[in-house]
Amino acid sequence: MGAICFRDRPFPTIIEAASASGFTGIGLTVGQCVSALERGIGLDEIAARVADAGLRVAELELIRLGDDGPVRHANSLVEDLAHALTPDRVHVAAFTGEPARIFEQFAEVCERLKPLPVAFEFMPYSQVKNLAKAIGLAEHTGAANAKVVLDVVHFFRSGDAAADLTSADLGWVAGLQLSDVAARHGVSLPREARHLRTYPGRGELDIVGLLRVIADMSDVLPPLSVEPISDALELLPLPVVAEEIMFSTLGTVAAAGWVAGDGVFTRTAPTGN
Repeated sequence: MGAICFRDRPFPTIIEAASASGFTGIGLTVGQCVSALERGIGLDEIAARVADAGLRVAELELIRLGDDGPVRHANSLVEDLAHALTPDRVHVAAFTGEPARIFEQFAEVCERLKPLPVAFEFMPYSQVKNLAKAIGLAEHTGAANAKVVLDVVHFFRSGDAAADLTSADLGWVAGLQLSDVAARHGVSLPREARHLRTYPGRGELDIVGLLRVIADMSDVLPPLSVEPISDALELLPLPVVAEEIMFSTLGTVAAAGWVAGDGVFTRTAPTGN
């Protein structure tokens, strides 16, 4: 269950809802960790509570590259948290800055956090706008832990097509983020992505088609997280949202011929129909 599913929710509520709905991991943001610390929940206790709930920290975010202002302090905290919580991957993105500076900082973060995977999240409204550019950055670092995040909303809204995805591209993907959107008149891409998403399969994106393309290249899906980032869904109790995330995701993944088992999704059905 992705971190932005539960903006402003108390840490104990996040753990309880994710565990009750059968998730194997959660994402966390630096803000959520700071909020837990302010509630008297120390770093060791954060890790212990996650483990006691049968979960792991799958994603930790976000390091903002290319910005040498006050945000650098938050970036340092994310790195400290990464060493303490040992997530499956740490996410980075770049909303400002020159390409050379973004690349330099990406390579430096990869070096400091190795062997933890450091996954670049491209966004059509950021400095790194599509999958190809994110992969180019990761490849150019030469770092074994340099990876990318493939968020399906950003993938489709950047103009990428499922049919263009290659097995080489897939090899760079440390995490596949699912959610959905529908076309709305006059809505900017940042507003759509940050406030108006819904559950997988409830919008217009061809997520099933993308998952079928991946099935043609791999017998195992990349690690999945789900982030229906929505101001409206935040008004609902988190256990309700967690259940809907789980059911909608399982249905969407199954429609593409994938089956859950032992913490991964494997391809066990034909994908051509």
